[in-house]
Amino acid sequence: MKRWRLALFIIVFLLLIGSAYAEQPRREDIGDLIVLHLYGTYHEMGKQQAELLGPDLRRVYEMQLEDFTQLASGAGFGGRFFNYIMIPLYSAVAPFGDDSHFQDEIGGIASVLRVPRRNVMRALFSLAGGSTVFAATRSATADGQSLIGRNVDWGDAYGLRRPVVAIYHPTEGDLDYIFTGWPLVGLPTVGLNEAGLAVSLNFFVSEPRVSLFFPAWPHRSVLQKAKTVEEAIQLIAASGRRGLSAFYVMADATGDIAMVEWTPTRFAVYRPDEDWFGQANHARTQKMIPYDRYRHPDSFQRRAAMEAAVRRHLGNLTPELAVEILRDRTGAAFANEPSVGNPNVINPVVVHPSSLTLWHSTVMQPHAPYGSYVPFTFFKKSVPPTFPASELLTTGALDQERKEIQTARSALKLHREEKFQEARKTWIHLLDSNPGALNTRRLALGYASTLASLNDTKGAYAALETAADKQAPFDVRGLALVARGILADRLGLRGEAIRHYHAALEHFQSQPDFTAFASEMKTARRGLEKSQAKIPLPISPYDVGVPQ
Repeated sequence: MKRWRLALFIIVFLLLIGSAYAEQPRREDIGDLIVLHLYGTYHEMGKQQAELLGPDLRRVYEMQLEDFTQLASGAGFGGRFFNYIMIPLYSAVAPFGDDSHFQDEIGGIASVLRVPRRNVMRALFSLAGGSTVFAATRSATADGQSLIGRNVDWGDAYGLRRPVVAIYHPTEGDLDYIFTGWPLVGLPTVGLNEAGLAVSLNFFVSEPRVSLFFPAWPHRSVLQKAKTVEEAIQLIAASGRRGLSAFYVMADATGDIAMVEWTPTRFAVYRPDEDWFGQANHARTQKMIPYDRYRHPDSFQRRAAMEAAVRRHLGNLTPELAVEILRDRTGAAFANEPSVGNPNVINPVVVHPSSLTLWHSTVMQPHAPYGSYVPFTFFKKSVPPTFPASELLTTGALDQERKEIQTARSALKLHREEKFQEARKTWIHLLDSNPGALNTRRLALGYASTLASLNDTKGAYAALETAADKQAPFDVRGLALVARGILADRLGLRGEAIRHYHAALEHFQSQPDFTAFASEMKTARRGLEKSQAKIPLPISPYDVGVPQ
């Protein structure tokens, strides 16, 4: 063989080998962040996820399935109907009409886990979550291009849910895209496709919130098919019955930004008056506000904190400044109060559509926003920079806070495992240590819940005293007042119970825009008429403001 032919053969061979390697499904671990490279059909990519995640996925699946089973069993006939009728029926017929290939992907995951596809769907539906996001463009940014900064606020299940960035290379005609979340999330918390469309999904508690009657999943198909914000809006509008309510923030490489608010059967487009906006988990459009069933002070506080942090940098916003915004806690006196960079952040993400780049932190909870941010890009001409970790991590300034949060999380985990005596001792140890980073009025809700689980009614009633005073956060005080009313009824202190129910109603009615407390208000009204001793307490260990 002549030398030039041999050289050409070697070059072609090496290119083929390199190409084959580049397109092999693979996993990278960058700090705490898991990165998955997926190729093929959606069924194949589902299998690849499960194989690459291995025990990480199995543990999350088993925990979330258990959570769903408990939720469905406690939701009355509606929960049982959803669990035993709707999910199996949907799992059986959905693959035939799902252009997002949601069920194909779930089927691939289920085949590796060796479980029914309907059980994977059940595990997915155990989740909800909050988020704090901004979108900016034109006059608001330094380069005039669009930008999204997003903190996904949700528990990492005591370390089981590691943050995941999955890079999809589908072979079924869809665009390549980047999908962020955690093992077994199903829908993108934040995403970016190769055309430069970026999306951020916030959960929307509406009635109904979920529809499995031949639903579409634009949460996924927008990334797979749309190239601009306008195309995405048209796709969502045409999608018919949507599977899950959502607030969907979008930005594209042309500089357009918008948000779509939707329920399974309704939708509205939010266009900001300025070149930017902040968002959390409550509806903004007049059309959708009446369907918002969970307008919680936490959401309003997080949105206000995000808006304040962005406003300080308007006109100069860059991806690097967006990272600093995601770390902002201005105005929050305690770590377990609502803020942008709160301990519940699991996916801190910055997206710059015009450079086709998404950055994600490499650090887990409780200080995920403070880690270094690594880039993932479809841009071919240069490699975007990595943004360094905050000095707060490297100097130890967050160490005491981390220790207090770890102790609180230990108490929460023990409570979940029904080791109530051990949980009680852990709460006492934490509260007796005079924690400086955590609001003890909020911690009192968790402590009282554990005492109530031990049938220590008198102790739980006393523990809630500080949580029910006027210095407590709005949600903490309202929940504590109703809980003290129930506990007083259990103690036979009917006069005290009525006093607490009256105070709770007056408190909730002072902020009528907070619709998240409808159930507690109903309990308080009933409590004025008769004893509520047999009613479950409206508090849980999960109201304490630290991740679970």
